[in-house]
Amino acid sequence: MHRVILHGSCRADGRSAALADELFNACIEECPDDGVSIVSVSSTDVGPCIGCDECRALSEEPIHVFQEGDPLLPQETVVESEALFHHCVIDDDMDEVRKHLDAADELIVVCPVYFAGAPAQMKALLDRLQPYYFTDLRTRPKRPAVLHVVGAGGDPHGFEPLIGSLRSALSVTGFTLELVLDWVGKIRADGEITAEAEEYPLPPVGGFGALGLDGEDCGEAMADGGESPASFVGFAEEEFAVAFETEDDDGGRDGGRDDDWGGGRGERVGSSSGSGSGPDCRGRAKLSVSSPTPAVKDEAAKGSGGARGSHGSRKSSGKGGGPAYGKKNAKKKGNGRGGRR
Repeated sequence: MHRVILHGSCRADGRSAALADELFNACIEECPDDGVSIVSVSSTDVGPCIGCDECRALSEEPIHVFQEGDPLLPQETVVESEALFHHCVIDDDMDEVRKHLDAADELIVVCPVYFAGAPAQMKALLDRLQPYYFTDLRTRPKRPAVLHVVGAGGDPHGFEPLIGSLRSALSVTGFTLELVLDWVGKIRADGEITAEAEEYPLPPVGGFGALGLDGEDCGEAMADGGESPASFVGFAEEEFAVAFETEDDDGGRDGGRDDDWGGGRGERVGSSSGSGSGPDCRGRAKLSVSSPTPAVKDEAAKGSGGARGSHGSRKSSGKGGGPAYGKKNAKKKGNGRGGRR
């Protein structure tokens, strides 16, 4: 089993980074025989897709050459889809990112909310998954993915655009989003976790528009007992403004950002060893509340890609349920508020 944590914040030391490190350490401690790597957009050079469609063509050479015993050998479904033979013409770290994604049995995404969606750097990475679109990977058995949404709170527009964008990109990449955990308002700027995450209901694929519901029908559906994760009835625009004014001294821009704004580059490798995975290995990671992020053990410098990882023996792929699934006692939640990450 190999897990990949995709950290979608452009800050290397914000709320999202603290949670990603917590999950990374939980994977190492609870599943010592499994492999885990973390890829962060804050330490990778990934440019935007230019829409040239050159990746449509099938190349004669794969994008990666693997050696025997490589801990990042691609999944069988990825190999069969010929995704490795669809190249991107942009020369940056995206090939390294794809190598980690191709090896993942489970994907953990930790992402802040910027104006209800993903940060520009994260969106660029998602757009660069276009080569997978020209394969049949979307029709093959999907690997599980979970999204951890991070923010300080205050945006009445929630974060469903983030869910939709991630869902679409991951679908062609061979993953299916099975769980969304809402950490908005539950992690302080210094990374301290102050409350349990809440499970956020997955919206309909394509949104309510895909169901053929107009605004009136949608309202009637909700009145009949349906659940609308995006409803913010009673949260007036003036309250929205007040929320930003009282948040901190950063001004109104907090509606779309948080302390996870800025840059930072760094590449590390963490490793672990141990015998066997205990019974907790298939449960959800036990992240301690109100405790600082533990230091990653056995770190050393790594080459390109901005990824670090612990690679144990590979096991056959299967449904998720391990540390990727976050808090053990995640609560159900109907609404979510994005905002400052």
